[in-house]
Amino acid sequence: MKKVFISAFLLLIYVINSSGQWYVKRYQVTDINLLTRGQLEESLVHSKTGLKLAAGFAGTGGAIFLICKYLHPGMSDDPSFFEQLLGDEGVDDVGMIIGAGTFIAGSIASIVCLGRIGTIKSVISRNYPSLGSVNISPAIILNSYTRSYCSGFSLTYSF
Repeated sequence: MKKVFISAFLLLIYVINSSGQWYVKRYQVTDINLLTRGQLEESLVHSKTGLKLAAGFAGTGGAIFLICKYLHPGMSDDPSFFEQLLGDEGVDDVGMIIGAGTFIAGSIASIVCLGRIGTIKSVISRNYPSLGSVNISPAIILNSYTRSYCSGFSLTYSF
């Protein structure tokens, strides 16, 4: 039971550190476009590692929840005062709550990491296009003479 509480506490610290604008904290820049290609690739590797860890936490939380719900482990052989106070059903209920919380926190951290990975890949492809790449994006075409505008597409070919 102590290991579950310690794991939940470490997970909470991880989730708190995964919030906010990561590039401001890590590289002290206010815009992600100011990062170099090396910094972006390093951040991509870091985000992929964070995604794996968050998915591991979510999986662990799901496993703890399912074990406490269906296998009913109850108290240990040498129950502590806390376990004796809760009883068998209480220990199972607390285990399910901890497992659900860990699953939810890991899922949220996974979503955050997936968003970061998408953003980093988008910035890399926009700021450092590879040779022979074609980029099609929506654009607004302005006519300064008649002061009119219309929608269109921008086609960029990098060579």
